[in-house]
Amino acid sequence: MAITNGINIDCSDLQAGGGIRNILIRTWALGDDVTYVNSATSHSISSIVDTGGSTATWFNYEFKNELPSLTVTAAKENGSTSYECALSFMMPDMDKEKAAILQQLMDTCMMVLAVGNNPDGATDKVYVLGASQKYSNEKAEIRNQTYASMTGAEGASGAAYNDDNGWTVTLGCKQWEAPRLYTGNISLWATATTSTTD
Repeated sequence: MAITNGINIDCSDLQAGGGIRNILIRTWALGDDVTYVNSATSHSISSIVDTGGSTATWFNYEFKNELPSLTVTAAKENGSTSYECALSFMMPDMDKEKAAILQQLMDTCMMVLAVGNNPDGATDKVYVLGASQKYSNEKAEIRNQTYASMTGAEGASGAAYNDDNGWTVTLGCKQWEAPRLYTGNISLWATATTSTTD
């Protein structure tokens, strides 16, 4: 793609808030269909649907406020640019339900939506991890090569009475293009964690 325009910064860009508001996760499934949009003004995904072509089901992962962060690190080597994406968030309270969730994440090929706190007008900025058009497989029934996985988890009980107790989870993927923004519909199945304690 050739360079066709520049970038101007609006006043609203200077007032934008940081952080992640929602984290939505689903497993890459047989027959998933992702629609990529490529233009001079849009590097996005307009639709993610599973078998049947109607919608895809996402699970919401709740976390402690103002701790999730998404980092993207680009590096060029031998003429090819890769993007290392990492999303970390903290689930308070190391209970049995969250331990079970971690076991599921450990062995799953995922796609992730991270909803930012800085909307683009009336539309949320929804960053996609684990779905990349470049070097994706040609057949829909084969998962994308750039799927996201759990790259780390750290549990801490804390030492002082006011210390955090919980799991800090890191999800990551290696892509060969910058993360895209999702502009399609989202169907939420359920929250992935409960308020039940041991």
